[in-house]
Amino acid sequence: MLVFLGVLLALTCFIGNEVHCLNALPFQQNGNSISGHVSDSQRTPIADLRVELLNEVDSVIQTSKTDASGLFVFRKLSDGTFQVRVLASGTSYVGQTKRVELTRPTGFGVVFEEVDFVLSPPRAKSSSAKPGVVFAQDVPEQARVHYQKAAELLQKERRQEGVAALNKAIEIFPQYFDALEMLGSEHVKQQEYEHAVPPLKKALEINVRAYPSWYALGVAQYNLKQLPAAVESLRRAVSLNQKSINANLWLGTMLRHSGKLDEAETYLKQANFLGEAKVPDAHWQLALLFNQLKRFKEAADALELFLKVQPEARDADKIKKLIQQLRQKSLNHPD
Repeated sequence: MLVFLGVLLALTCFIGNEVHCLNALPFQQNGNSISGHVSDSQRTPIADLRVELLNEVDSVIQTSKTDASGLFVFRKLSDGTFQVRVLASGTSYVGQTKRVELTRPTGFGVVFEEVDFVLSPPRAKSSSAKPGVVFAQDVPEQARVHYQKAAELLQKERRQEGVAALNKAIEIFPQYFDALEMLGSEHVKQQEYEHAVPPLKKALEINVRAYPSWYALGVAQYNLKQLPAAVESLRRAVSLNQKSINANLWLGTMLRHSGKLDEAETYLKQANFLGEAKVPDAHWQLALLFNQLKRFKEAADALELFLKVQPEARDADKIKKLIQQLRQKSLNHPD
């Protein structure tokens, strides 16, 4: 699991030589989302499963059902700590619960976290609970004990102790894939991007088909301004988990920054499709893209959809004026 901190990237100027920049737009506090997919160990989606969202006192605050692609979504969430619980009663699978923390590090934007579940039958040996991965290792018991301790400590937000336990597990067994991936992902969550890259790269040397490692590495490389490397890492992530909203969104955004606009459009539209047109970041990035392509009507349409998803955005009035200007531009410069 990896948190995607969906703070919107700075909006470049839209209209001519005038300054109409809306940098890091703040949104309402209840604009966060949690989504994910539920599948079996063969990556086959599991539909019609009840998924519950619990608050910090274990009360159910939202429920959802997986669709035909295994997708579930919880929206309009505040910052805070939650649990996502997949119930598998009446099936041959074992349910799972995962803890999710939503925190906007800058106080702006939204947190859009993706958490996937891979369910296994009772007593079946599951080598990994990560998208696209079937991977097993013979791990020394002492290293495994430190890894399990680290997982528990990180769940309790005792991060310094958890990272120390992960490092101890890796010291005992340097090829410990799960520990390397967890360590790198934890560094990304804490925005310690330089520290994240080495363990993630080593994890991928051991298991090249690990979607979470490619995804985390791409996010780290992007924040380290290593754009070409980040694009390639996200390409690998999408190839391993084509239904990941976040991976498609990040890849489309990075391609847009790289000037590969036609390709960027493909991935941004895919993220929008997977998110059922309810992911604000996707509409925002498409608006930026269409503006770059001088497709002003489509840019205005994308901003209107953005406001439909985020009606209480603090800069809604500015965005509405921007929409009007884009529509006027579309009349003066037809597509």
